[in-house]
Amino acid sequence: MDEPLIPPSDPRKQPATVITTQLVIASALGTTAFLSFCVLRTQWAGLYAARTSHHAGLPVLPKSFFGWIPALYNIKEEQVLEHAGLDAFVFLGFFSMAIKLIGLCTFFAAAVISPIRLHYTGDYDQDSIVTVITTPHRNFISLIGMAPREGDGSNPEEYDTYLWCYVAFVYIFTFLTGFFLLRQTNHIVKVRQSYLGSQNSITDRTIRLSGVPEELRLQGALKEHIESLGIGQVTSVTICKQWRELDKLMDRRHKMLTKVERAWTEYLGDDGSKRSAKTIPTVSSLPQSPSIHLTSTGEDITANDSAISSATPLLSTNVQPISSMPHGHRGRRPVVRTGLFGLFGKHVDKIDYYTARLEIIDKKIKMARQREYKTTPVAFVTMDSVASAQMAAQAVLDPRAYRLIAHNAPAPHDVIWPNLYKSRFERFLRKWVVTIIIAVATVALVFPVGSLAALLNMKTISKFWPALGRALESSKLASALVTGFLPTLLFTLMNVLVPFLYNWLSGHQGYISHGDLELSVVGKNFFYIFFNLFLVFTVAGTFSNVWSLLKDTTQIATLLARSLRDLSLFYIDLIILQGIGMIPFRLLEFGVVFKYPFLKIFSKTPRDYFNLYKPPNFNYGFFLPQPILILIICLCYSCMSTKILSFGLIYFILGYFTFKYQLLYSMTHPQHSTGKSWPMIFYRVCFGMLIFQLTMAGSLVLQQAYYLAGLLSPLPIITMILMYSFYAHYLPLSYFIALRSIKQSQQNARPSTRTLDEERERNQIYINPNLVCPLESPWLADRNGQLINVNLEQ
Repeated sequence: MDEPLIPPSDPRKQPATVITTQLVIASALGTTAFLSFCVLRTQWAGLYAARTSHHAGLPVLPKSFFGWIPALYNIKEEQVLEHAGLDAFVFLGFFSMAIKLIGLCTFFAAAVISPIRLHYTGDYDQDSIVTVITTPHRNFISLIGMAPREGDGSNPEEYDTYLWCYVAFVYIFTFLTGFFLLRQTNHIVKVRQSYLGSQNSITDRTIRLSGVPEELRLQGALKEHIESLGIGQVTSVTICKQWRELDKLMDRRHKMLTKVERAWTEYLGDDGSKRSAKTIPTVSSLPQSPSIHLTSTGEDITANDSAISSATPLLSTNVQPISSMPHGHRGRRPVVRTGLFGLFGKHVDKIDYYTARLEIIDKKIKMARQREYKTTPVAFVTMDSVASAQMAAQAVLDPRAYRLIAHNAPAPHDVIWPNLYKSRFERFLRKWVVTIIIAVATVALVFPVGSLAALLNMKTISKFWPALGRALESSKLASALVTGFLPTLLFTLMNVLVPFLYNWLSGHQGYISHGDLELSVVGKNFFYIFFNLFLVFTVAGTFSNVWSLLKDTTQIATLLARSLRDLSLFYIDLIILQGIGMIPFRLLEFGVVFKYPFLKIFSKTPRDYFNLYKPPNFNYGFFLPQPILILIICLCYSCMSTKILSFGLIYFILGYFTFKYQLLYSMTHPQHSTGKSWPMIFYRVCFGMLIFQLTMAGSLVLQQAYYLAGLLSPLPIITMILMYSFYAHYLPLSYFIALRSIKQSQQNARPSTRTLDEERERNQIYINPNLVCPLESPWLADRNGQLINVNLEQ
């Protein structure tokens, strides 16, 4: 009789050891991070409660060790919407939905599926042991959680009753997922329409026009043309022009201003700059440093409106210490060489030299601001009402192709102005070049991911590194660490590092706004972690040659089912590490804390310390893809592994509290909040449902239950109907504001307080800030750390 082909050294024979090891390591990491946060939360309020000081009405959390947890839980959706915006509401709503969905799936798996499987197979979960069973007709691979009972292996039809349970719950879980998706969609659409319909910010009243013809590239002409269409009155028009030269001058000025500040700090010493760090966090809410104007008292700090006249006084060339400068300073004035790279030429006073060069740049900027520039086919048109802007954005304004195409405008502070005056061809070329680079990088990363998968198998390790294989075989703990903890750790590191590359590449594609760029990063990073770190890794985990999938695409379903079952232990370890181990480290903002000592070394001036203490930005491009993938993994294993569902539930519960705290108290999201990430979430979860259905059909085929596999065929059709329904009926409501929502908001009494975006966009206008922002003076600090202004009127 043929013996089962089970590698004698395979660590999956001892899943409990691997899971226990991973759980101990992850618990130690997570508990340490969580307790550290509870201690540091009130001690480092400038970092961990940075938004508290400048967001009136934000609920105050108790200072007790654990008291903040129930207080955070009790913060309602309305408060999240008020203080963190619509994007945070959608993001946390996804976590809340996932908790409810996975919670129900876990209940059914633990109460129904696993007991039935235990009765028929002797295994509560399917723990990925591969058994080859020989029949008189052919060999087939039967993947079950434990080896079948004696006598059961010769006739697969004995498992019919057990497999019917799978069919039933694939339907149940599919409909549950669809139900929660539609319910959350309706909730988000309702809140979004009410929230945005009640706003009256400049962003909500503005459209961006592309393809403006030459004859309309004048403010008066374009205004008259838009009003003639009968969609409303125009209050202002901004024709974008070729401001590249001005932008380059402002970049040069920023660098020269830094040199001036560092020269002064070198002369005065940096003790005052270090002391100024204690007061700088109080100005962290100011929008952008170019619009910050500091007074000599160091107390009154105001941000000028963006609609400042272009005749703003320039920095005086005769910069000297003013009366608030420390008296009796006898430091030696620094010098610099005037030659190439500061290595050649005569020595001159560094402060005077850099200040004189700054003055030259300022004169050029003043002249550049008065110059006429060539117009571009892009314009921002602000209407007199939100309804007029929405009608224009949803209408076809011109019968000619590529002419007067209307879009909802990004917020003024969200616009990436240099990309506006790139030609359509240049943006098209950049888009495809970056897309090709990302495609090549994705394919190139297949090989390191496949190599990483080899660490899961002791047989593969022994083949390529016999000495290591023998050492691991002699130690169960070492084997569990290498085959259980190490692959998930490397997987996590790749998941952290590679998205930074994709984010950098996306920044060169020519997106008009930071919001569009962020959504692009969400899509790219999800594609990376789904394709490389899920599909490729899953396939490579069973086959040494990842290209075998391409040789016979008809085997995709069975290959995916076989691989996922074989890797169930890995995904348990992954979710344990990500949820219990890594999620608490997000509370600590470990990346910011880790970089802080290194950045502080290079911080010399008050401006450096200002940037050092600014709250970090919350980028959905980095934080959203992984939870979507975890949800897809939980769906794929919902009928196979109660353990994965249980740890997935823990992941989303801990993630909900972690991200809720960060979005409300410690991190900022400067983009205009529109909730446009929900369509991306919806489609990707639906795609995960298709993978789940395909996996379960393949699992049934592997056990020769072809009839039962055929019963699942309606589910992909139902899922695609759900996706089309969302596209046809809900997608427009996810991008536009319904006119009825605007009318209802006008009829109802509006609250006296402004929304987050209305407050942030007050007094802003659509104009390149380099045309109007004040040319600010250097930031210096006296010995007591008081910020002073060295600008003297002539």
